[in-house]
Amino acid sequence: MAEPRTLSVIDIPEHCGNAPRKAVVRDFLIAVYERRDNAVVEMLSDTLHWEIFGSTQLTSKQAVREWLAQQPSIIELKLHTVITHGTECAADGVIIAAAGDRKVFNHVLRFSGHTKTAKIKEIRSYVIEHEDG
Repeated sequence: MAEPRTLSVIDIPEHCGNAPRKAVVRDFLIAVYERRDNAVVEMLSDTLHWEIFGSTQLTSKQAVREWLAQQPSIIELKLHTVITHGTECAADGVIIAAAGDRKVFNHVLRFSGHTKTAKIKEIRSYVIEHEDG
């Protein structure tokens, strides 16, 4: 199991009471970047397909756990935007690793249904090195 890390979360957009899924997406990304594998896999469907472009594809909860354990420690998450519509959501922002590496990201998520308890069944992630502040 990956050891959880302290993560500074800044610039979280206020979530709208009419779009509670924004909070779910925010909480999911915080769990991912803190490498809290139990929290992450709890939010995922058993039929997950997570494509991290240019890197890997994850198709099981165990694969997600193993991938999280391999990730560098992230010390800062700056979440710029969370957009939701039906079962689809997207979020973009910046992460900074403990080693100082800065990356921009966009995650597009699809949930298994419209209910509040629906699990994430598909994720397309784009993570790019970014040197500018």
